[in-house]
Amino acid sequence: MGLIHLNRDEKYVLGVWEINESLCDLNNSFKDEYFKKLKNKKRKLEYACTRLLLNQIDSDLKISYNKYGAPILNKKKNISISHTNNLAAIIISNNKVGIDIEKISEKPLKIAGKFISENDNVLININETCLAWSVKEAIYKFYEIGGLDFKNDIVIEKINKEKHMITAKFKNEILFLHYQKINNHFLVYVCN
Repeated sequence: MGLIHLNRDEKYVLGVWEINESLCDLNNSFKDEYFKKLKNKKRKLEYACTRLLLNQIDSDLKISYNKYGAPILNKKKNISISHTNNLAAIIISNNKVGIDIEKISEKPLKIAGKFISENDNVLININETCLAWSVKEAIYKFYEIGGLDFKNDIVIEKINKEKHMITAKFKNEILFLHYQKINNHFLVYVCN
């Protein structure tokens, strides 16, 4: 299916790709050395589909990685990437960005005590716990250099379901994140 969502805003471009390509088809399309070295089939698909999505957004942009493993782009643009099951998501901006896409499931609910504190304004149910996990992942990617304690460094102050916005406090900074539901997944992003 390929591109299933594209949003060009004044501050960012956001795209979601449905991964349904076969590795056989992609092996013929991708000639770069990094792709050839990847052994894990899922990782190979994610890598290829992320680049296909980026090409749909702007064919002149190329991805490399910083010393922390965070993706960076040429042309002084910022990028954040996320994958889950059969979806890949990218957000690109001149500003700092972070994105996460997560299938709505019980998985985050099972480990909620590891990343949700009593300071988080989150109900412990499948939807809000999954959303909270995605918020904290998006902020982690926004920060880019790792070493965060999801439970103590990131506090979810408010989930506004009508506006699909989340207010979070991160290291004494207030961040406003947006979210939406796509194919039984939460897509959460921040652009500051």
